[in-house]
Amino acid sequence: MYRRVDRALIMNTVQRVPYYRRLWWEHRADLLFFDPGGIDWHTRRIQGLLLHKGRWLQGLFSFPQTIYNRCYPEPESVIERLREMIGDDNVFNDCTHFDKWEVYEHLRVSEVGQYLPPTYKYNQEDLVELLTKHSSFVLKPRLGHGGSGVFRVTLLSPNVLLFMSQWGLPIPLVGQDLYLPLLTEIAPPSLFIAQMYIKTMEKDQGKFDVRIVMQKNSRGQWEVGGQLSRVARGSNLLTNHYHAIVSPLDVVSSELIATLHALSHVVAETLDGKLATLGELGVDFLIDVEARPWILEVNGKPDKGLFWQLHDEEMLQRIYLNPLKYQEHLLNL
Repeated sequence: MYRRVDRALIMNTVQRVPYYRRLWWEHRADLLFFDPGGIDWHTRRIQGLLLHKGRWLQGLFSFPQTIYNRCYPEPESVIERLREMIGDDNVFNDCTHFDKWEVYEHLRVSEVGQYLPPTYKYNQEDLVELLTKHSSFVLKPRLGHGGSGVFRVTLLSPNVLLFMSQWGLPIPLVGQDLYLPLLTEIAPPSLFIAQMYIKTMEKDQGKFDVRIVMQKNSRGQWEVGGQLSRVARGSNLLTNHYHAIVSPLDVVSSELIATLHALSHVVAETLDGKLATLGELGVDFLIDVEARPWILEVNGKPDKGLFWQLHDEEMLQRIYLNPLKYQEHLLNL
């Protein structure tokens, strides 16, 4: 018999996560770290790293009872087989690489639909109508990550288009016969969506967003695990290329933050079970010049590393421990 483990975390590549070792004394439960390559389906065992009494032990283990997926993108066939072996509900965040159009389709018919920027599928002919309707919009990959491949297009006149990369470098394009084929070449309609550009509030002459991380807790209920704001330099199109991480209270009012919390709860409850079996997600908001919030992105694998820059130990512990406490909830069902 191989050692039985109640809780496990699957990663793209198995590695030690030092902060979990620090938290062992708080949580006092074994936690197995493994990657898809460590699974032996034939012998029904897993090679990985076990965090036990604050020490890392390498070895072979039985399949765990609950699994928290931190792979990005998710290895679909592996996740499906794990769910078959230990139960569908015992593997959470089985999808981490969200399709932006699919997220939009679920949320637009929910209570938060009015807080979504108008978003479209398109073809070359649609781009003319969209430019007329919005004058400026953003093209983004449906399965994009980290702002890669995002562009802003702005119609300056019927025949002149301003094309801007994520780094904020504007390029004028003259003539529909030039810019329409170019746009569909750079942003293939089958892989991209178009989204209305939002003119945002600024801090220190730069754009900022607010990220709310929602997590299920020891009662299996959604709660706010953490929150932060990324502040970009003035010329950048996106907040992904930030120069500072600050508390949201540094950029917006506490009343607005309470609204963002409420909206994030609806996002989590709406997507859970429809998009995936979820225990954690991140919701990114932009705030326009009239202080209206807009839901910009929903992330299936929020980056916990960003929270170290806030030096808020209580929040940091919560954001790392909540998924483990949710596993405890699953074990007690």
